[in-house]
Amino acid sequence: LVGCSPSASQSMNGYVMDKENGRFLVVDEKPQDFSSTGGISEFYNAIWFSNGPDEIKEGDFVTVWFDIVAESYPGQSESIKVEVLEQAKPTGANLSKSEALNKLLTSNEFEKGLYAVKSIEYLQKDNLWNIELKDLWNESNNPAFFTIEDK
Repeated sequence: LVGCSPSASQSMNGYVMDKENGRFLVVDEKPQDFSSTGGISEFYNAIWFSNGPDEIKEGDFVTVWFDIVAESYPGQSESIKVEVLEQAKPTGANLSKSEALNKLLTSNEFEKGLYAVKSIEYLQKDNLWNIELKDLWNESNNPAFFTIEDK
C-alpha cells in the first residue's frame, strides 16, 4: 500500500493494534531500554496515525513514514506513506503472524486496550498460535497470553 513518496525523516515498524474513526494505532515491534537514564527498561513507542489506506487491518505488520508527532502517549501523527509487510506462513500453518494477531484483536472476547506484541509463535504439533501481549497502561510486567487456533 503506497501513498505519497516519503519525504519524512522518521519511520517505524510495528503492528497495527487498533483501528478507529479513520485512524490506526501502530506499536513498535521492539522496545527501547531507557533504564540507564532512570526510565523504564521496556518502552514501546505507540502512535495513532491518520491518513492511512482503508485496506489496513488490525494485526498488519507495517512500516509507516511520518513527520511531526504530537507529544502524547500514544503519540499522534499523520502518515505520509504506509507499507504493509507481508509475512510468510510457517510450515504447516494456515495463518501468518499478522492473520493470527488479527484473529485475536478482532475477536469478541478480546478487550481493547493499549498493547505491544512481545511474541507470536506457531506451534505446528498443536496447530495453535501462542501470542504474548504487554499491556502498556499496566505498570506490572505481567504479560497476557492468548492461544489462537490456526484455521
